[in-house]
Amino acid sequence: MPDQCTVHVLEYPYPDDFIAWYPYTKPDQMSGSDDWRRWLQRVIDGDVPGLRDRFVAARHTPTGQWVGVVWASVSETCPEIAHFGWFYTDPERQGVGVGGRIIETYLNTLAAEGVRVVMLPTQLSNERAIGMYYRRGWQLSITDPQGGVWMVREPRDFYGEYFTPDPARPVRAGEATAADYVALDYLLSRPAAPIRLLPLGLSGGRRFLSFCHDWDTGVHMVARQQGRPVAIAVGMPGGEGVQVDTFGLTARAMLTALRPIVEQAPNAWSLIAASDMRRREAVEAAGLRLQKTLTQTIAGAPMSLCRYGV
Repeated sequence: MPDQCTVHVLEYPYPDDFIAWYPYTKPDQMSGSDDWRRWLQRVIDGDVPGLRDRFVAARHTPTGQWVGVVWASVSETCPEIAHFGWFYTDPERQGVGVGGRIIETYLNTLAAEGVRVVMLPTQLSNERAIGMYYRRGWQLSITDPQGGVWMVREPRDFYGEYFTPDPARPVRAGEATAADYVALDYLLSRPAAPIRLLPLGLSGGRRFLSFCHDWDTGVHMVARQQGRPVAIAVGMPGGEGVQVDTFGLTARAMLTALRPIVEQAPNAWSLIAASDMRRREAVEAAGLRLQKTLTQTIAGAPMSLCRYGV
C-alpha cells in the first residue's frame, strides 16, 4: 500500500542497493535497446557532463526493497526543461498509488527549482501510464507508426518563445554536447518539425535524440543564444558527398548552425521539403543552390523535395 512506502530523491552517488535493483540497466528489461542502457549506465556512473541527473524512487518500508522509480534530467544550459524517463513500478505495487506519489514528488521537486517543461516518451499501448500523465497535465505531441508517443507538459506558447532567438542578441555555433540534448529533444518534439531530419534518420519516436542517435558519426553543430540551443545542423558523409540538414524555428538560427558545416564540406548537398520555406532559406543562405525537384514516398505519403548542392 502507498502508506507503506517512502519516496526518495536520489542523486549521485546512488545507494548500492538501488543500483543493484534498478531494472533498466539490465538486458532482460531493455532488450534491443543497448544505446539506452549504455546511456543509463553513464548516468549511474555520474559521467554525463552538463546534466543534473536524478532518480525519484519509492522504497517499501516493511521489506526495505525498492519498488518504483523515474529518472529525471535537467541541463545546465536550459534549466527550465526536464527530461522524464524510464518510469517503473513493481507489478505488485501497481494500481495502489505508488506511481502517482513518485510522479507528484518528481513534479514538486522540479517546480521548486524553476522547471517549467517536462517531456517524456512512452508507448500508445501503455494506456495506464498515458492516463496518469494526462491527469497531471501532459499532452500528446507526436506519435509514430510503431506506437511510440512523445508527451509534453508545458505552459502555453513556451515552445515558440523558447526557440525563437532574440533578434537583438547574437547567435553562435558550436559542436553538440551532452548538455544540449534536453533542449534538442524538446525542439524536435513537434509535428511541425520536419517529417525527417534526413541525415539523422529521424521520424516519429526517433526524434528522441539523446539516446537513439549516434553522435560520433558525422558532424553536428548547434546554434546557441546565451548558451541555450535554438537550432541543430548535421553533416553526414556518404557516396554522394556530405549530406547536410538543419532544423530550428527561424532561418537565422538554422543558418548559424549549418554554415560551418557547409564551409568545411565542398561537396555538400541536401534534400528539403518543397513546402519548408524557412529551411530552404537557410540552406540557400549557406551557399547551396537548387538543382532539381523530386517526389519521394515518406511515411506512406508522396512528398515533394528539393535537392540542393554546390
